[in-house]
Amino acid sequence: MGLINWIFDIYQHSKIDEARREAAEARAQVSMLHTSGGQVDVRRLEQAIGELALSVKTVQRTMVDKGLCTHEEFATKLQQVDLEDGRADGRSPV
Repeated sequence: MGLINWIFDIYQHSKIDEARREAAEARAQVSMLHTSGGQVDVRRLEQAIGELALSVKTVQRTMVDKGLCTHEEFATKLQQVDLEDGRADGRSPV
């Protein structure tokens, strides 16, 4: 195996390991949303949704502040993405 192929192989394995770690972390976070009885912990779910909303607002404002897009362009793109599942319902499939 040539040096370039060897380097690429190491890179690919590092990306696979990274994806595995991220998947395990996501599974752990989802499991934290449930009580020991298997019910959804509403408080934790609301906290997770709040954190996600804060992140999205931060990204949106950063994009507008840096001049990457306007509020109107963001809203237009949001509507386009919303329609990708065939429904204008203000949601994305999970």
